[in-house]
Amino acid sequence: MFSHLKPLDESDLDWVMQIEHQNYTHPWTRGGFERALHQGLNYLLMDASDAALGYCCLLPVLDELHLLNLSIAANCQNQGVAKLALQAIFSRFENTEYTVVLLEVRRSNKIARNLYKTMGFVQDGVRKNYYQCDIDGREDAILMSKRLDS
Repeated sequence: MFSHLKPLDESDLDWVMQIEHQNYTHPWTRGGFERALHQGLNYLLMDASDAALGYCCLLPVLDELHLLNLSIAANCQNQGVAKLALQAIFSRFENTEYTVVLLEVRRSNKIARNLYKTMGFVQDGVRKNYYQCDIDGREDAILMSKRLDS
């Protein structure tokens, strides 16, 4: 079960890429993660024995945190890891200069949308045709946000 956040570094990227390819039909590239390491706040989601359960990438912009990627290893899914990780992120950044967490989520990803709603995110809008689905298909993104200062 999730225990704590550990800063993500380049030595973690082989494992991250493995999970990314297991979980997504259109995964981030290694270059995308390398850029995230230099531009944002990135964490491994760890258990009490320091085994990695997943990862998250946050891009800080002024007083906002944009949750770019939250992914849980397949063998750790449906165990509350994502919920506990989000709670840890909220705790880590409350009473800081950050006032809101923003994200996009696939319209079809009902499990994630329900989790975010349960965690206090509200729907702010839709980005039409934001995600690639297959060779020619596109899918809308649901824009969501959660205030950290309320």
